[in-house]
Amino acid sequence: MVNNQKAAVISGDIIGSSLLNPASRRKLQQILDAFLKHSAKQWPDMRFQQYRGDSLQVIFTSNRLASLRMVLLLHCYLIQENYKIRLAVGVGEISFKSKQLITSDGSAFQLSGPYLDELAKNGDVISIAGISEEFTSEWQVHSATLNYLIQRLTPQQAQALYLQLQNLTQAAIAKKLKIKQPSVSQRLQAAGWPVVNKILTRFESVIPTL
Repeated sequence: MVNNQKAAVISGDIIGSSLLNPASRRKLQQILDAFLKHSAKQWPDMRFQQYRGDSLQVIFTSNRLASLRMVLLLHCYLIQENYKIRLAVGVGEISFKSKQLITSDGSAFQLSGPYLDELAKNGDVISIAGISEEFTSEWQVHSATLNYLIQRLTPQQAQALYLQLQNLTQAAIAKKLKIKQPSVSQRLQAAGWPVVNKILTRFESVIPTL
């Protein structure tokens, strides 16, 4: 079916999945299932599919601006459990949508897939690209910043950042984590939340104009 519909496509691969023992793989699958199903309830236009056991693809259409937030949430969600993932976001169009996401096509898919391959080659964990050279040039800089921060997150920092990305107050985060508010603030500062928030705000403001 031809759509020519604006979309953000996310392609992802679990890092080091071949090294996981059966118990760790089962736990990972449970974690991914829970996260993706919860996210699909939050953003009803979100479609997702897992394939080869350690790879996934996600499409956002009407909620394209939520794609980067979802990517950051997934990174934090997995880091809390000592798993890591590569995620590439392609902002463009869907020209052909099939029942299987991996056989759909369009500029959003054509950006997401190759940039994921580049992540595997250079050891990075996040990439954001679009159909315009200007957009991609800017967002490769922001991607480099996010890579630096994400790859240095501790499980405790990722836990606090995951809750902050859901717009909880620091007081609410402290209560949920059973720690004091100053400790929450320290974790978020160490996680680079002020920088992450600025990048996220920029993304959510520019995507509706594309």
